[in-house]
Amino acid sequence: MFLDRSTNAKSFAQAVRELCPDVQTIGDLYGVLPAEAVQDQRRIADPSAAGRICVGANKAILSNLLERQAIFQHSARYLVFTDNNTPTRQRITHFRELHDQIVSLAVGIPGPWVYKLTRGGLQAVSADVLQAHLKQALQRIQHPTGE
Repeated sequence: MFLDRSTNAKSFAQAVRELCPDVQTIGDLYGVLPAEAVQDQRRIADPSAAGRICVGANKAILSNLLERQAIFQHSARYLVFTDNNTPTRQRITHFRELHDQIVSLAVGIPGPWVYKLTRGGLQAVSADVLQAHLKQALQRIQHPTGE
């Protein structure tokens, strides 16, 4: 697992390490202060190259063009909490509740993929949906007036 900026709180990292011993935070990988300047594409590419599942709490991953491109380019596997404002204690509980499902993903499904960690369980954002959104975003850039 790789915990990005939005999920690298010490208490969350410790709780995840109790379930998954091989956890790396963005601070572990790049250093705490340098991690603040790491570009989103790199923070997806590096852990993906190492075979890690990325965990974040910024659902902008689903709409940010460069992040979506990085997910496809690097066959990333990404788990995202749906609310960045959820208290860490609730995130820990939620992650624990979904742990068995997360393990199934980790061993069974190659990237690229994104799953939302919702109160109802894991919700897949299919590669087809991600790719369609990516294609639409690229078309808007290439033809901003709808031409």
